Amino acid sequence: MSFSPVPPEIKPVAHLMKLAAEHDTRNVVVAYWARMAACRLALKMVPGPKSPQFSAFLGEILDWLEQTKQQNRDNDGISSETAAQAIIEEYALNVFNHAEQQDAAEIFNKNTVKSFYTASMLFDVLEQFGFSEGNHEKQKYGKWKAAYIHNCLKNGEKPQPGPPNSGAEENQMVHISELPEEEQQRLLEEKRRLQEELDRKKRQEDEEREQLNRLNSFGNITLGDNDPANPSNVTGYPPLPNQNNSNAGFTFPKLSPESPNIPQQPGSVTPVAPTTPQVPVQPTTYNLPTTTNYGTPGGSQVSLTADQIQKAQKYSKYATSALNYDDVKTAVENLQKALNLLQFGKE
Repeated sequence: MSFSPVPPEIKPVAHLMKLAAEHDTRNVVVAYWARMAACRLALKMVPGPKSPQFSAFLGEILDWLEQTKQQNRDNDGISSETAAQAIIEEYALNVFNHAEQQDAAEIFNKNTVKSFYTASMLFDVLEQFGFSEGNHEKQKYGKWKAAYIHNCLKNGEKPQPGPPNSGAEENQMVHISELPEEEQQRLLEEKRRLQEELDRKKRQEDEEREQLNRLNSFGNITLGDNDPANPSNVTGYPPLPNQNNSNAGFTFPKLSPESPNIPQQPGSVTPVAPTTPQVPVQPTTYNLPTTTNYGTPGGSQVSLTADQIQKAQKYSKYATSALNYDDVKTAVENLQKALNLLQFGKE
């Protein structure tokens, strides 16, 4: 299947399409995932509206990917990304190792350049799966070595094997104009994307700074304290009252757990410090009200047990609860039961 020329707005994908074309008959897994990487890179480069030329080119890639997938259903390298990553990585490392062997033997020719450059492009394909830092270094080194040997051969110089020497590294640097055209386009596009990302981050920081300035204009919000939720961070309002703040408009009363000083309301009972309750051995004897209040003989005494007192309290609570629902009848019945228990020791 033939493809339309790569649209100018996605020129950096040309090297991936070239790699795929070189492997159509040699390794269908590499061809498939090289075009998949080209498709993903193209969509990343042009996320918005797309030209008719771009849409047609992308449609051709997608049709080929679908057709190839149908024809290779039993190929794990097509159906599984995990298998594809392992296959392509092994192939890339073999090509890279072959190029290094040629370099170590000081065999410098177009095939050596091609091997280094092909290995670097295979690492480009692997990038869509994510790869290790070691492979990333091989990716960069392969591109540099291919450009370096190409430049030396072009200028009639003898390349030096291995990585660049620290003493002559500056002289071995390759200018971008000496790289293959598709690599130049890829590097320029990568530079453009990095610049756009830097500009986007700068705009975001400016917006955050502007929002912070707006907040400060309302409440003079101070940032950077240990506790951002501390009310003292907000300086646009009067300070909270504090016992240790002599300038505060209000001073909390100094309370003592032994002698509490609580303002009393009319009709309230002054609290008494709690004492440790003693468990009574004998039933408690209570002095009941006189006949004037409840109609019982004056000075009579009824011995009440703790259970009877608890039951009287329960009836009193029932009466209160009934009054909350305006049930006067039930309230009266429960109060009568409580009074009978307190007066006569029975309901």
